[in-house]
Amino acid sequence: MKHITLLGKKRLLIALTCLLAFLATPAFAEDEEAAPVTPSYIELTPDFIVNYNASGSRLHYIKTKISLRTDSAREGIILANMPLIRDSLVMFLSSRNTEQVTGAIAREQTRTEAKVAINETLKEETGTEPVMDVLFFSFVTQ
Repeated sequence: MKHITLLGKKRLLIALTCLLAFLATPAFAEDEEAAPVTPSYIELTPDFIVNYNASGSRLHYIKTKISLRTDSAREGIILANMPLIRDSLVMFLSSRNTEQVTGAIAREQTRTEAKVAINETLKEETGTEPVMDVLFFSFVTQ
């Protein structure tokens, strides 16, 4: 009888172990999933006013108000490197020409390329690309 009881305890122990492993698996799977990203928007102040490449002798400029979209986990990287970001944007915007800043399609392309320029600069400095999007709240050329 002692042999049967020991065998029954082993089966019960195996069954409980399997049950615990089964119940614990969804909890671990939930932990492995990425936590939802909380967007963070960082307004770059003051506004940007830069001359850009234009044909002719008259100076042309861009005046724009920009915000960067990132996630809350990488917001500190952007804030810590703000002078580098502003310099990157000034250099990028001043390198544009009239065709690259005139019209909605050109501005959208400028916005996309500005994100790439900022992320390339930050990747060299920090090893990360924290900017998810560049948003223009105003974009005036003259």
